[in-house]
Amino acid sequence: MDTMMQDQVLWMVVGVLILLTVILFIMILVQASRLKKLRRKYNDMMDGTGVKDLEELIIEMKEHIYALQEGQSEHTQAIQGLNVKMKKSKSNVGFLRYNPFSDNGSDLSFSLAIVNEEQDGIILSGLHSRDSTYVYAKPIEEGKSKYALSPEEEEALSLAERKA
Repeated sequence: MDTMMQDQVLWMVVGVLILLTVILFIMILVQASRLKKLRRKYNDMMDGTGVKDLEELIIEMKEHIYALQEGQSEHTQAIQGLNVKMKKSKSNVGFLRYNPFSDNGSDLSFSLAIVNEEQDGIILSGLHSRDSTYVYAKPIEEGKSKYALSPEEEEALSLAERKA
């Protein structure tokens, strides 16, 4: 009876081993199928890039990112320089036509104020009369002139300051 029991145990062990082998073989087939799908997706992704492997692609993208970051810092510095220049540019203009002589003539005289954001610039005034035209220029610093401004020049300066 002892040998019969040994035979039964032996057959049970062989049966369990066969069952485990079949289960492992099925698992290998499932993993192979998944790997095949994954390889197909990888090949589709890499198709047309001219790159043979993903590592090479990642290194190339990393170098491209560094180049973009370098270019971005250069652009940022250039924009900051332009902002400084823009503040100093004389881009705010106030223009007023008027008649300085109430008894005759028309609105042929003018005052033109040209200032930057810091209110530095110039006022040009042209006074037109029947016989002649006189042009005056007055510097402006911080919204004021060291020369007396006429009411029309002050109004032209005010118009320019509102545009700032």
